[in-house]
Amino acid sequence: MTHFFIETYGCQMNKAESVSLAGRLTAAGYIQVFSQEAANLIIINTCSVRKTAENRIWGRLGFYKKEKTKRDITVLVMGCMPQRISEELLDKKRGVDIVVGNFHKDKIPAILAAHRKGRKDCYVDEPESQNSEAFFTETAPDELNPAKAYLTISHGCNNFCSYCIVPYLRGREISRSSSSIINEIHKLTEQGVKQVMLLGQNVNSYGNDTKDITFAQLLKQIARETDVSWVKFMSSHPKDLSEELIEVMATEPKISKWLHLALQSGSTSILQAMNRKYTREDFLQKIYKLRESIPDIILTTDLIIGFPGETEQDYQDTLSIIKEVRFDDAFMYKYNERDNTLAQKTMGDPIPDEIKVERLTKLIEIQRNIGLENRQAMKGRHFQILHERPANDGTGRHIGISSNELIFLYDGSDDDAGKVIDIEATGVNGSTLTGKKI
Repeated sequence: MTHFFIETYGCQMNKAESVSLAGRLTAAGYIQVFSQEAANLIIINTCSVRKTAENRIWGRLGFYKKEKTKRDITVLVMGCMPQRISEELLDKKRGVDIVVGNFHKDKIPAILAAHRKGRKDCYVDEPESQNSEAFFTETAPDELNPAKAYLTISHGCNNFCSYCIVPYLRGREISRSSSSIINEIHKLTEQGVKQVMLLGQNVNSYGNDTKDITFAQLLKQIARETDVSWVKFMSSHPKDLSEELIEVMATEPKISKWLHLALQSGSTSILQAMNRKYTREDFLQKIYKLRESIPDIILTTDLIIGFPGETEQDYQDTLSIIKEVRFDDAFMYKYNERDNTLAQKTMGDPIPDEIKVERLTKLIEIQRNIGLENRQAMKGRHFQILHERPANDGTGRHIGISSNELIFLYDGSDDDAGKVIDIEATGVNGSTLTGKKI
């Protein structure tokens, strides 16, 4: 009997794909376990967007290579790393048995069956050969919180930001049909799902390739035609954030009043070098419109520090826009080269690492203070949260996440599982809000 364990790295889309794969393997007779010690099939779903993610995965592969000297296990590596460096992964010294790129994930049960018969161990194609069925297989409720589900609505990216490897690994943008999305949400809500997170490399451009419906129209249809309680989505590209989408977010109660909008830099010259296709002023105008239409919106972002050519003034432009917009949270990174991107081929990596670290450290401090001040200002406000899990602090308290993606620590109980709860914010505990039931 084969017991499988899936480790997932990187984006929420990888999480969705792992959940979908678990369902297909279970249907094929495999048994899912939630610790590597109990598994004889290890599946690692990988990320190549940043070097740090790959470094973590190399460390795990070293661990499993040692494990193979102690017991009989099969190691399958899937996703973006095989798509990028399949031969290096299959080097015998790595201890990897099978690699599966981004365009064969739907076939993993058949691939495992073929492997047992001694057939090929490398399944990697070029993006041009992509098959949409590989991306839009049926999903399932989240393993750890069955009231939530991730649903991929588009795959791939047409933007080719100069620093980004994603279009080369996931191919051009493909949108799932709106009817398929609606049908999938109906199935999920019948299983008790209350929150659906719609996923894509750029959800805002959903439907551009198929001329089906726009993303804003899709959100409106989901809100009005399904029984789901909350709809969240990521990621959004600023250049494709339409007034139609802002209006739907403002007027449809089921649509989360949270938006993750990746800024990357506050300098127009750096944004142009990144091929982001918007200026600092464009971004700010959209923020003003969002705040005018949705005064209580929660805004989060991504930022890259130390991009090639970033001057001290460019860096100061980023600090000033952070202070002006006052994001509630941000993912902040120092630039690192990714192979075959335009930036790597034409710009190099000229900024010394110590300058990157210094700039990033200051940015993180400023943003953390802004986030803390924003959360402190929420004291006394009422929110709805979806129970997530018991807290790990030994107090018996529980974790819940609000409809606008704020994390709450509150005095709950196991009976709250799967429920939407009314709560009042009472304070701040680090990056988490504290609350009490109303």
